[in-house]
Amino acid sequence: MVAIIGTGTQAYAQVWALAAVRDLREVRVYSRDPGRRKSFAERVAPLVGGARRPATDARAACEGAQIVILATSSHTPVLDPAWIDPGAYVTTLGPKQQGRAEFGLDLPEAASLLVTDSLDQIGAYDPPNVLVGTPGEHWLVSLGAVRTGEVAGAAPDGISLSFSVGLAGTEAFLLDRLAASIENVHQ
Repeated sequence: MVAIIGTGTQAYAQVWALAAVRDLREVRVYSRDPGRRKSFAERVAPLVGGARRPATDARAACEGAQIVILATSSHTPVLDPAWIDPGAYVTTLGPKQQGRAEFGLDLPEAASLLVTDSLDQIGAYDPPNVLVGTPGEHWLVSLGAVRTGEVAGAAPDGISLSFSVGLAGTEAFLLDRLAASIENVHQ
């Protein structure tokens, strides 16, 4: 099950990319606007082989999700890490800078793996990335390093958190590859 928080262009691109690499049996979507939730759920119908459900709140969208995609423009947290199931993969596409982030520092603190597609881009943020000055700053690793086995993946019951810096729709594909590499390590 996939949870999508956000209903804009990037949210749709994520479902499209994820559908290219996964059989989507259920997608739950949440945004603040009930009409946009419903419209988005209808729009992704050709991409999802199962249920597409507008959720009444972000928590309801996240319950039971193996993959959670944050695709908002919110400058304040849109979810509580307690809503994320052990073993889930979370990617954040929206703001992730100090003073404006779609998640709180409690999310990276709850994760057992923090990855990004570009450490250089994360380091170049202005204002700085939300992790700067926190323990998470030193835990953030390159997705490529995990993929090659240079860095261990998350524990089977750990949360993997991906800080996407914008490779335009490839995040879902990369997240799938991360999941596959971690599954291979634990077999």
